[in-house]
Amino acid sequence: MTNRVLEQYEKGQLILDGTLGHLTTKESALLQIFWRKLLEAFTADASELKHAPAAPADAAKSTSKRSDRAQSSAAPSEKSTSSASSWFGFGAGASKSEAESYRQTVKQVAPQGSCPPEFAAQGRARTIRDAFWAATLCDHPDVLLLRFLRARKWKVDDALTMLLACLRWRLDEEIDWAIWNGEAELNYALLQRGIGAIHKTDRLGQPILYIPVKMNDPSAQPAEQIIDYTVYLMEVARIMLHPPAEKVCLVFDTTDMSMSNMDWSFFKTFLHYLEHYYPECLGLVLIYNASWVFNSLWKLVCPLLDPVVASKVHFVQSAADLQKFIAPENLLVEYGGKNQYKYEYVLPRKGENQRMSDDKARKAAMAERQAACNAFEEVTRKWANAEAATNSQALADERAKAADSLVAASKAQDRFVRARTLYHRTGVIDDDLHIHW
Repeated sequence: MTNRVLEQYEKGQLILDGTLGHLTTKESALLQIFWRKLLEAFTADASELKHAPAAPADAAKSTSKRSDRAQSSAAPSEKSTSSASSWFGFGAGASKSEAESYRQTVKQVAPQGSCPPEFAAQGRARTIRDAFWAATLCDHPDVLLLRFLRARKWKVDDALTMLLACLRWRLDEEIDWAIWNGEAELNYALLQRGIGAIHKTDRLGQPILYIPVKMNDPSAQPAEQIIDYTVYLMEVARIMLHPPAEKVCLVFDTTDMSMSNMDWSFFKTFLHYLEHYYPECLGLVLIYNASWVFNSLWKLVCPLLDPVVASKVHFVQSAADLQKFIAPENLLVEYGGKNQYKYEYVLPRKGENQRMSDDKARKAAMAERQAACNAFEEVTRKWANAEAATNSQALADERAKAADSLVAASKAQDRFVRARTLYHRTGVIDDDLHIHW
């Protein structure tokens, strides 16, 4: 059987089947039905949303709300700690006095006036409609729905169930709070180590996320801070996904890794999030320079993976192997490429989040986005309830125009509700969310 993931790189062209602008007549009809069912659910109480399937028992989990954890993370304690996160018992740190860096967040070391102000809560989403429009952020709404449809093999009811569970997760995990605070509430040492660095794109235009496993130390921070960092990476990567490149390329570098670097709990959490909350966002996983230790572990892990995810995982041992997927000018020098980039975390700068304190401007931007949501929703109701034969080009054009206006309004709002990230700070992401590598 042909591996469609590899086929794309062999031909140098993304397979766009089932994505926006590349739908069959049947797929368009299923998208209409999906919208119709979602719109029917819009007025339901958000508190009645069902949870997604539970994460694996040994996956890292949050034990409290992000906002509550932030309030209690002031000074490091002297209590004895050990890591519960490990691969089958490996990687667990020995009991030790808690180091200053164990819980230290960026806001505790950043210059005064550089971090975002206190979260301007808009109140918990009352309806599914509220939760949905909060979750779309700057995406074209169809792009979001199509991710769930493809993930559930175009079974509309399954896709709707999955989407609603994702909305519940975003509410429970306070993702809007996490986006607002950005790096300020993340573990400073974790960001300094560069366990996840996004730089350039692969041969298909997909952003590359490098994960050098040897930089990971499961015992160096609380497991919950690893979860927060995971969400941060996924939400930043989401900004960088612009059609037609809607997925990321992950380089999982196992060079010089030891058993103490492997964090089974984190790995399980990462996969669970990708499957349930960020579907169809993973394009390719390159396991680089795998040792016999990793290969042994992989034999235990592989059966646990979704077959679709497993088909995206490929082992590479050399620069030549990597360059089949990543052009030399984009591949880092340390992997045999020509790109001189070196990850270095840059602290927030004074005044970079000042706009977030402008209540008047923020409320105006939010009102404009709400109006754009209303306009798109109105024309989508017409489109979703129209018979295929009567779905005119004029209606499709009106809807496309409303979607463009919604994305533009969402981007205008984003600068008032999202803290600047390392990638804003270094010029990769600009105020209009364009990407400059």
